[in-house]
Amino acid sequence: MTIKQFLQSKIFRCIAVLLCIALISGGLLAILNDLWAVDDEILIQRGIESVCGKGVNLKQVISQETIEYESGSVQQVLLLDTNEYLIKALGKHGFQEGNVSVYVLFALDGSKYAVKNVAVADYSSSQTLMSKITDTGLSKFVGLSEQTNINPSEIATGASYSSTAIKNAVNSAIEYMQTINMEG
Repeated sequence: MTIKQFLQSKIFRCIAVLLCIALISGGLLAILNDLWAVDDEILIQRGIESVCGKGVNLKQVISQETIEYESGSVQQVLLLDTNEYLIKALGKHGFQEGNVSVYVLFALDGSKYAVKNVAVADYSSSQTLMSKITDTGLSKFVGLSEQTNINPSEIATGASYSSTAIKNAVNSAIEYMQTINMEG
């Protein structure tokens, strides 16, 4: 088969069509990815609104470095214009060793910071019973300034592993805030 015959063959046409489809699809995906990308500022504001509601704004990003603890980690620490701290923490040891991220809001309670609110930020797909986690269950953490060993069934019945991951995330946030309480 000569080059001229190959260029006129069905095989070459199929290869050329597939190559064009791949290039056009790749270009469109790149354009759409840029159009729908969400920048960090918007993600931070969404996190603030999920815990505080509208009207509260970021004052300062304290840390975006991950700080590891025994059963979780702190991923982000924000100071809000209300002088409250919002921490995004990751709890380990959920169902099938999955993770749960939560936002924990800390407000000054007397002379130290205590949990004011908790909201689920994200969770791994293995956490199949997250729908059982309610605001009532998350409210069990409100007022805490020391790590807790709360029974997971108090957070949600039937989702003990996911509840454990949430507890671990909140405990990681509390452990971080204890350093601020000691400094303050």
